[in-house]
Amino acid sequence: MAALELDGISRHFGDTTAVSDISLSTEANEFLVLLGPSGCGKTTLLRMIAGLLEPSAGRILVDGDDVTTRPPRDRDLAMVFQNYALYPHLTVEKNLGFGLGVRHMPKKSIGRRVSEVADLLDLGPLLRRRPKELSGGQRQRVALGRAMVREPRAFLMDEPLSNLDAKLRASTRTELISLHRRLDTTFVYVTHDQIDAMTMATRVAVLNAGRVEQYGTPVEIYDEPATAFVAGFMGSPPMNLIPAELCSDDGQLAVRAPGVDLVLPMIGDESEKRAVLLGIRPEHLVPVSANHPGPTLRGRVDIVENLGSEEVADCLLGETRISVRGPRPIGLTSGQSTTLAVDPERIHLFSAQSGRRLTWQSESVPALAL
Repeated sequence: MAALELDGISRHFGDTTAVSDISLSTEANEFLVLLGPSGCGKTTLLRMIAGLLEPSAGRILVDGDDVTTRPPRDRDLAMVFQNYALYPHLTVEKNLGFGLGVRHMPKKSIGRRVSEVADLLDLGPLLRRRPKELSGGQRQRVALGRAMVREPRAFLMDEPLSNLDAKLRASTRTELISLHRRLDTTFVYVTHDQIDAMTMATRVAVLNAGRVEQYGTPVEIYDEPATAFVAGFMGSPPMNLIPAELCSDDGQLAVRAPGVDLVLPMIGDESEKRAVLLGIRPEHLVPVSANHPGPTLRGRVDIVENLGSEEVADCLLGETRISVRGPRPIGLTSGQSTTLAVDPERIHLFSAQSGRRLTWQSESVPALAL
């Protein structure tokens, strides 16, 4: 359906900048997730796309059509709110057809369209009920159905699963994935939940303080985070970020910190020690014997958490706390000293000053410019 383009979008509230110079574009029929912590600007950005807020600068294009100054009703975009915004005195059937009635669509056409959407969302048995008689998941489907009957160019969703319990959230997430495939239209979805982003999105924009930290597929963002913020936001537990120094060791690059002495399989000459953040995901650390020959970290186990099929161990490297995740039993006990092996290919380095990911000009020489 709709391809979306944001060109230099900003929004100011007095002296406060909520969204700053965001530019991104999607292909038609993508599932775009705007992901970030509370206050990062993701809902403000969604409301500007919907036309509920006017940008302070920039343009919004839908299928190449500039809709920046158009009112919401003329954008052909459907919004699904966090609190569902259902009319409590109307039945599910009336809620579904309300928007079409406002547009003076013939009653027969409204009935046909409501019936089609009700069948698609399994709402048929609920058509005579009112919102207070529905569960949270059922209300969410009604809110989505009310948007669907309009057949909009794109769906805009503001944390529609946040009010659901964990089990219902998981099942509704699966329903949304299936629905997106069946409708073959564009979804723009706001959430602070990384599981929503990883499971549903075709592309993710990670926001922080009103700016896009990284824009890419879920796999790109998880496997190759562009900044230390993204690395520390994605994952459960998130990536371990260890303050360290990058230096040379007989012509090879080495990373050193309390409990860390890693010689990397890369040739380089760091004439001066360089402050970095060493990034390693918890699932890429493996407990090994003390005489393990490969790259290792050494520390002390503090707490081991049982998660059922997995365990997570919190360990201390000097004063830095890191997490280790693996199948249960992980083989670690509180209070013991431990040696943790890491595959050099799984190591990430970030600038301690800018937080940007360190990249390499070739397989052997690290770039000094970020």
